[in-house]
Amino acid sequence: MKLNREYSKKRRTRAVLIESALSLMGEGKSLESLGLREVARKAELAPAAFYRHFKDLEDLGLALVEDVSTKLRAILREVRKKGLKRTSMDKSINLFFDYMKSNKILFRFVVREQNGVSSKIRSAIRKELGFFANELAMDLPLGISPAETEFLSQFVVSTCFGIAGEYLDFGVGSNKNERLLKKKALSRLILIYRGAYRKKFEKSN
Repeated sequence: MKLNREYSKKRRTRAVLIESALSLMGEGKSLESLGLREVARKAELAPAAFYRHFKDLEDLGLALVEDVSTKLRAILREVRKKGLKRTSMDKSINLFFDYMKSNKILFRFVVREQNGVSSKIRSAIRKELGFFANELAMDLPLGISPAETEFLSQFVVSTCFGIAGEYLDFGVGSNKNERLLKKKALSRLILIYRGAYRKKFEKSN
């Protein structure tokens, strides 16, 4: 029982450190601009507690990628439960924006750090975005080769996260900006799908 309590306490402390770092970055800071003591202070812990869980800030960043990925995958699973595969593209975009607005900090971290200083974190984010693309590929219509499906799903994911970056840059609150971005996202995805399935459409006409 004592070991279980200690393990639970350790997990809680680690989670608090991760959430504190994420919260600070949600205030507009990048991972590289964070200080170890700043994160510990936000978590209301002594700086020494940080080293019991992470080697350095980069190690914490990698844990953040894993944490964000877990949450975003849960979001994607929820979207799929709502029938994304059977949903029109404009409704799919509305779902994406709804989840992005509800999870701005998670999206902000991924968008910012995929071009950040740490090569390990950039690599970890690329890997996770690849997993998202693989999940998307399972929902794509049939009619193109596996290689084309893989390319298409990766293109769609990168396009959506590019739009997310634009949305977050606006700071937003502006319904007009949001409508314009949704229109831009829809136009881009339509072009992508038309290009990918052009031969299939031509054969059916």
